[in-house]
Amino acid sequence: MPFWIARRAVPVVWKRVPWKMVWVVAVWLVEKGRERVEQNLTKRERQELVRLVRKSKGIPNSLAQRDRTRLKNIAGKAIRG
Repeated sequence: MPFWIARRAVPVVWKRVPWKMVWVVAVWLVEKGRERVEQNLTKRERQELVRLVRKSKGIPNSLAQRDRTRLKNIAGKAIRG
């Protein structure tokens, strides 16, 4: 994973990360970041990550604010550990 993404994944900063970056990180985690996802997330969180990525289709307005926040939190946890 690119270092600049991991560096910006600090919890305080993660809340202000733009949707495009959240989307890129989430898609990367689903497609190629399986090791990080398996190490850092529970089975339920992994399923929820995939469900939210599919549901959003890259458009933030297709998710409720609660789902967007949850996606940010899960992606951040997967990166940080």
